Amino acid sequence: MTTQSPHEYDFRNAVSANRLKGLWRMMTGFRLPYLGATISLTIAALARTGNTLVLRYFADSLLEAEKAGTAINQLSRTLVLVAFGFLSLALVEGTCSFLSGRLSSFTAEGITRRLRNYLFDHIQRLPFTYHDQTPTGEVIERSTSDVDALRRFFADQAIGVGRIAIIFVINFTAMASLSLKLALVSVIAMR
Repeated sequence: MTTQSPHEYDFRNAVSANRLKGLWRMMTGFRLPYLGATISLTIAALARTGNTLVLRYFADSLLEAEKAGTAINQLSRTLVLVAFGFLSLALVEGTCSFLSGRLSSFTAEGITRRLRNYLFDHIQRLPFTYHDQTPTGEVIERSTSDVDALRRFFADQAIGVGRIAIIFVINFTAMASLSLKLALVSVIAMR
C-alpha cells in the first residue's frame, strides 16, 4: 500500500465489513496525533490520581506528627511539600488535558475536512438526473449530519471512552496497591 498525504486519501479504501477497521483506516495520516492525545490523557489521569495520593500522604503525615508530637517546623515543611505537589500535579493535569483535547480535535477536524472534500467531489460528479430527482435539502442534511457525527466521535466520544477506561485502570491499580480487598469491594459497588 502506498503512503498518501492526508489530503490525497480516498475514502473508498476505508470501506470494511468491520467498522473498527474502517475507522482505523479513516485515521490514516492522523494516527500519531491521536496517539499523542491518548498519551496526554493517560498522563492527566495519572496526575489526577496523584492528587489523592498526595492528600493521603498529608493526612498520614499529620496523624503521625500528632502521635509523635513533632515540632511545627516539620509540619510546615510537610505542608509546603504537599502544596507544591498539588500545584505541580494540577499544572501537569491541566496541560495534558488541554493537549489531549487539542490533538483529538486536530484529528477529528482533519478527518472531517477530508470527508467533506470527498463528499463534495462525489456529489459534484453525480449525474444531473440524480440532482433533479433528489431534494437538495435531503442531500445537504444527510451529508452534514453524518459528517458532524463522525467529527463528534473522533473529537469527544472515542477519547471519552478511552478516558473512562484509563481512569478506571489507574484508580483501581492505586486502590489495589493500598488494599486489594477494598479495591475489589469498590468495583462491586460501582457496578
